[in-house]
Amino acid sequence: MSFLKERIMDAIGIIPARIGSVRLPEKPLALINGKSLIQRVWEGASTAKTLRRLIVATDDIRIKEHCESFGAEVVLTPAELPSGTDRIAYVVKELDETADVIFNIQGDEPLIKGELIDELFNRFVISLCEVGTLIKRINDVEELDNPGIVKVTLKNDNVANYFSRSPIPFVRDKEKKDWLSSQVFWKHIGIYAYKDFALKKFTELPQTDLEISESLEQLRLLQNNFKFFCLETKTDFISIDTPEDILKVEAKLNSLGFD
Repeated sequence: MSFLKERIMDAIGIIPARIGSVRLPEKPLALINGKSLIQRVWEGASTAKTLRRLIVATDDIRIKEHCESFGAEVVLTPAELPSGTDRIAYVVKELDETADVIFNIQGDEPLIKGELIDELFNRFVISLCEVGTLIKRINDVEELDNPGIVKVTLKNDNVANYFSRSPIPFVRDKEKKDWLSSQVFWKHIGIYAYKDFALKKFTELPQTDLEISESLEQLRLLQNNFKFFCLETKTDFISIDTPEDILKVEAKLNSLGFD
């Protein structure tokens, strides 16, 4: 009697790191307790057991040389690519890489940990969705009002209904300070897991009106009927968009006793 061996799903991770940022110039090179933002993201992601390969995708030679100095694999990409996911797809094609799941690990999430990438991978691959991502419950009105924090509404099966920079859903007949006590709000965490065909399709589709209006690349696939599996995490994330965010991350690291 013969048995078919179950094939192990294969995953790689790519971290897009763009030099241009209006609110924080040269953001990937910004120092957080003496270590660059991009190095912190790479070190956190590199502990994931499910990633066969981890690559930084950047449009700038300074970032490339810096990443190589701490041992990261780097691919230089064209500056004109419209989104981080387009940068991811470029690297996959440039390296002639194949994988069942390709992670887009946002380069502004210095608190990312490999164990969370592993958990998302394990839950996502058994879902019927084409893209997986992370969400966290919002407990602060300031976060709710911050357009830099992307909000998401969910269907009953933890599949994304819509992403927006606005507070969604709108709670009628209540003051904003009372919204959190009457409705669950979710913020989106900057990491995506793409099944290979979904990433390829992303690059073939034109930018959509909603994507352009909200400046949210995930809306390109969502508007074309792709499903996003959303995994809740209780881990506190602080994405870096401003100098003030750096101070928040440093305070968080110091409180945890980390460098």
